[in-house]
Amino acid sequence: MTTVTHTAAPSTGGRAARWAGRNAAVVLVFAVTAILVVGASFMSETFRDPDNFVDILRQSIPLALATIGQLFVMLAGGTDMSVGMIARVVGLGAAVAMTTAGLPPYLVMPLGLAVGALLGLINGAIVARFSAQPFILTLGTMGILYGVALAISDGPTKLVPMSVLQIYEMSIWSIPLCVLAMGVVWLIAWWALARSHFGRATYAVGGSPVVARLAGLNSNRVIVLCYVLSGLTSAAAGLFLLARSGVGNPTMAIGLEFQSIVAAAIGGISLYGGRGSILGAFGAVLLVTVISNLFDLFQFSAYWQNLALGVIVVLAVAIHKSEKPR
Repeated sequence: MTTVTHTAAPSTGGRAARWAGRNAAVVLVFAVTAILVVGASFMSETFRDPDNFVDILRQSIPLALATIGQLFVMLAGGTDMSVGMIARVVGLGAAVAMTTAGLPPYLVMPLGLAVGALLGLINGAIVARFSAQPFILTLGTMGILYGVALAISDGPTKLVPMSVLQIYEMSIWSIPLCVLAMGVVWLIAWWALARSHFGRATYAVGGSPVVARLAGLNSNRVIVLCYVLSGLTSAAAGLFLLARSGVGNPTMAIGLEFQSIVAAAIGGISLYGGRGSILGAFGAVLLVTVISNLFDLFQFSAYWQNLALGVIVVLAVAIHKSEKPR
């Protein structure tokens, strides 16, 4: 008589536990965000107002855009320190073009995105062609663009046309249109990383450029495309900041490069490339924005906010143990 044994299928709880173990950074960042939201909701009636939650999503957009570009660069093994200055130069340049030169917004906006992509192309081409250290190179770009921003305007510009301000204000069923558009951008970024050949190549190049080349991948092209994407999303962040404030300012997007690296790092993106998920970065952007919202709500100094972000990124690096390839 033959005895047939059946192997029990893995339980849903077991699969969930294994997923949580592999994605500790994602679980931790969403858990901390949830704790902050619940705690702040009990402490402040203003915070738990539904309009405030909508504002948090809307306020997260510049950081979300910069972080998406930054995480592609980091996954490919680099760092882009110029994202904040690209946003500043594009936003300030667009404001001057519309208020001083009188150019129409429908021409200035696409041109601003093209400038951002071009700056990213220059960064990526130098990194790929000359094997330049990405941090140092983009830090140099950051310094150059700082001077360019001051040359464009050393003070706030005039108010931009109302059609630009409507980008921030337009809504559908009480949901800001910009929030819905940002949701679509997150989904496209997820698909690009998880389902496209470009996403798989980005992970491969960041994991080991030598192995990626031996596998037939054009590592230089992947690196350049990642920096182009970073420049493009940084420019979009600058244009959105312009739509939010209504004026170009030489101090706009200050600290955006640091915050985008913080969001990517605490979301589980490896500082050495090749590891991490966009879900963790999404949660980290929400966490940083919630912290910023709380600091504004309770009227804490911006200096304390920067201190908190610095502590968070140090803890993130220590806890998540981003492993350097050997």
